[in-house]
Amino acid sequence: MKPYSGARLPVFWCACLVAAAGLLAIEMSFLTLPGIQQDEALFLQPFLHGGSSLFSVAIGGSRLPVMLMDYIGCLKTWLYWPIFQIWHPGVWSIRLPVCIVSAGTLLVFAGLVRRVANGSVAFCAALLLGTDASFLFTNAFDWGPVALLLAGAVAFIALLVRSRRPQAKLELAAAFLFAGVLLWYKTVFAFPLAGISIAFAVVFPRQVRRRLTPASLATAAASLLVGASPLLLFNVRTHGATLAASSYLERVPVAEKLTMMRLTLDGKALEHYMFRSSPGEILPLHGAPLGQLVGSWYAQSSLGPGSFLFAALALSAGALAFTKKSRLFRPIVFAWVAGIATTAFMLAFRDAGAGPHHTVLVYPAPQFIVAATIAALAERLGGRLRRWVAIGAVGLVMSSNCVLLANYRRAALRNGFSVYWTDATRELAADIRKAGKPAAFLDWGIEAGTRIESGDTVQVAALDPPRTGILYVTHCDGYRIDEAATSKIRGFAISHGLAMPGKTIMDSHGREIFFFFELRSDLVGRR
Repeated sequence: MKPYSGARLPVFWCACLVAAAGLLAIEMSFLTLPGIQQDEALFLQPFLHGGSSLFSVAIGGSRLPVMLMDYIGCLKTWLYWPIFQIWHPGVWSIRLPVCIVSAGTLLVFAGLVRRVANGSVAFCAALLLGTDASFLFTNAFDWGPVALLLAGAVAFIALLVRSRRPQAKLELAAAFLFAGVLLWYKTVFAFPLAGISIAFAVVFPRQVRRRLTPASLATAAASLLVGASPLLLFNVRTHGATLAASSYLERVPVAEKLTMMRLTLDGKALEHYMFRSSPGEILPLHGAPLGQLVGSWYAQSSLGPGSFLFAALALSAGALAFTKKSRLFRPIVFAWVAGIATTAFMLAFRDAGAGPHHTVLVYPAPQFIVAATIAALAERLGGRLRRWVAIGAVGLVMSSNCVLLANYRRAALRNGFSVYWTDATRELAADIRKAGKPAAFLDWGIEAGTRIESGDTVQVAALDPPRTGILYVTHCDGYRIDEAATSKIRGFAISHGLAMPGKTIMDSHGREIFFFFELRSDLVGRR
């Protein structure tokens, strides 16, 4: 593949804009189908009535939210503040901005690849990324959250590439400022940051040594510290709460993480967890270690073979030795080192890499590796054959991506979504608001979506002590993560001779999802 000439630059960017628009259109076609998930709405906590962040600082007469959890900062909360001043929190206002961010990520990625490879590789890699189910869904629903991390990682590399010149101090400072901000936003960014840094040192040692001047090191360190300063302030005030938090995170077996990585690459990690595999699917949540339960979820699939990206990546690994004479060899090796190092760090650290919102952080390295390897191998061929072989190989992977997305769409319409992404929260919110009573939520995954769907009009009540005048909301049998809270309230009612009149809420496919009830003494003995 030949690089695009300057005369064809507008053609390149027009093609990439079409690809970005296509990504946005696909995301928007799914955007309103599932309900709002609890983790997806985490960043809204400071916006909700009576809500607050884990850590905040006083500024004048107000408090500025800084940390949502020990390892998640309030960057997204800050960025959405102006949006929510003019657009009330809801499905569109929560999801559309991160969809736009994902389109921006694709464009920055295409520009970066064009700089280090050529326009043809860049466009092909952008097509692979823009049709990748894991990339699309983890961005559109951003429960990780990962949309800003993926955008920031690509921007970080792009800025470092531009900072190769000794006089490019601004680009160097911006790169490490971005990195610091992303570390504050979510400390798991330390894994791709370390992977990218190792890749630069291994693949471009001369250039790195040339840039390791005292001035450059001081600029990078100062910028990183400034960007991460909210995280550092939090840990100073809490005596290292972020590091302490790692001690209580569950250790996940390496085999389970490797399975999740494969499922992420073949695009099927969102089946079962988000999209139901069948209309009556109920995932087992108890009775075995979580790893075994997750393994049982993915034992069967109704989505077909999935994306060919994983197979193409495996073939690319085998073909690496045949690309040594290509000028694309070093960028390909860089992507391999960055991806493998990032994966290795996640495999070594407790629960990192156990879900698609972690494993997707190796993106967009796989898409670049596949597109660049195809181009490097095609260089051995002549004339038109080279072009058609490359187009055919990339088209095959992209076609498998599109077939998988169509199967996901079919599953969404026929089977609906798992209980934690259920659209039943919309009816639940309407009924609770109509009842006009405070609500106590007895299980994980109900409160945030219900409050947002109600326009934040639901008054949240404390669980204890059990009492009358409260609506107790729980999942129906088979869907509860925490049985204890529901059992406690029901036990109290039985021991005190109280009735528990209530209502079952169904999703759009007619499945019983939620049940809310209240404790009543005036109904005891009535028929």
